[in-house]
Amino acid sequence: MATVPSANGRAFQAYLEGALAALGDRRAIDYYQEPLPAPIDEQLARVVGAFTALPPSQRGRFAAALSPEQRALFGIFGHRAATLSVRRTDPEWLRLGLAGSAIANYDIPPRRDVDVSLAVFYHCARTLELEPARVFDEAAELATEEMAARLRAFARREQFSLKAFGWRELRTPEGVRYTFEWR
Repeated sequence: MATVPSANGRAFQAYLEGALAALGDRRAIDYYQEPLPAPIDEQLARVVGAFTALPPSQRGRFAAALSPEQRALFGIFGHRAATLSVRRTDPEWLRLGLAGSAIANYDIPPRRDVDVSLAVFYHCARTLELEPARVFDEAAELATEEMAARLRAFARREQFSLKAFGWRELRTPEGVRYTFEWR
């Protein structure tokens, strides 16, 4: 999966099959509990990196080929990648994380509050001294219209507090970690 897929249908099919193989039968709860970083983070970073190079029609085909449980893995990857971006002071991990969030939210379930998820990305962008609007706008180019609108709107908020969205930043021996505290 090291190569970037081309417009060639066989290359896309190989990419899709490789991505599905990387996901395997992994469950979201199991991935969430993996140590950070874990080998699967690097695998999904490659999958997401290749996703960002796909034309829009193939990005849609890719996301549509995933089950809701598989898309959930990309949501978890997104937060893990955002955390790694701060730990490593590496904006590319933040960009990959937001792209993972775009995959996870290809179909936004009616009760999902996407803003709660986006708060961690916004916080990480500011921690890395990046302009949230610029980073979120880049991710919006990879998302569905609905998710793109949410990304752009969230990035332009005037007031922000991680705690207001239920998150807390913890400093651990391994580095920063973000935990959600149920309201």
